[in-house]
Amino acid sequence: MAQMDKMALKNDFSKQLAGLIELKMLQSSYVEEVLKEIKGIRDQLIVDQSVEDQEYAKKIGQLNVEIEILEIQTEKLAKELQRLNQQIGELNEDISKLIGTQQSQEKQLSTLNSKEEEIRNQYKSEIETLKQRTTNNIKSIDGLNEMIAKLQQAVFAEQNKTTILSQQHTKQYVDELRNSLGPNHPLTALVAVTTKFDVPTVTRIIQLLENIRDQRIQENAGADEYEAKVTQTYQVTLKEVTEVRERLSADYSRTLVTLKRRNEENVLSTKSRNQIQKDLPIAQDLLQQYRNEREIVQSNYNLRSSKRENEVKIITQAYTIVAQQVRV
Repeated sequence: MAQMDKMALKNDFSKQLAGLIELKMLQSSYVEEVLKEIKGIRDQLIVDQSVEDQEYAKKIGQLNVEIEILEIQTEKLAKELQRLNQQIGELNEDISKLIGTQQSQEKQLSTLNSKEEEIRNQYKSEIETLKQRTTNNIKSIDGLNEMIAKLQQAVFAEQNKTTILSQQHTKQYVDELRNSLGPNHPLTALVAVTTKFDVPTVTRIIQLLENIRDQRIQENAGADEYEAKVTQTYQVTLKEVTEVRERLSADYSRTLVTLKRRNEENVLSTKSRNQIQKDLPIAQDLLQQYRNEREIVQSNYNLRSSKRENEVKIITQAYTIVAQQVRV
């Protein structure tokens, strides 16, 4: 037992082991039995360590798998969140541009529609004016022919008279001329201020009336050609405006379709982002829990393994000392 006192008793286990060995030595005269018990304690410690090693490896393996899965998931979620944020930003920019394009196209379409309506109205007004002028010319020509005929008859009947038209006839003639040519026509004014209606004067008036009549006949003769020219110009202009409007309408329709699609994509992306913003913190918290648990398991394992290793060393020393007692 003197050699037993040489053991380095570093902790309670050493004290307990020393007390146990001393008790066994007192109870038994056979040192071999004491050695057997010491060896049994050491073997049990080794078995316990082996079992714990297996349990630790299994537990750590499970935790590592869970941590690896969560690390992959959180990294994937973080990258997806980053991608969605970028995508939503780009979609919002596209949507803003598309809204601007839509508004611009709507304004252009409105302008083109107004322009088309203006062209149609202008053409309609011009054709109506032309037809009205033609109708007026026909009436004027008929009136002028009638007046010319009357004046020619008067000239023929009154070749030897100084004045061929009486005051009453002059007033009637001026009224007819005013109705036919209008009150502001130069010839109407000329006749109104003429006081002497002799043959030369009336003959001159007849020539002027014939010139006016022929001019209006010529105007009506070119009316169809003029109408055809106006119609052709109208059709060309209208076609150009219509083609531009149709192209712009097609672009506008594509803008609306694209805008609708971008809005739908934005809604889906925003919904996905909102879900990820909920899921990611949960996954990160769970990952941290598993990491903390792994750290605790490792710490506890290391602590128990170190303690058990120290105990095995102490038992081995005790075994050596008792074995030396046998040889003594």
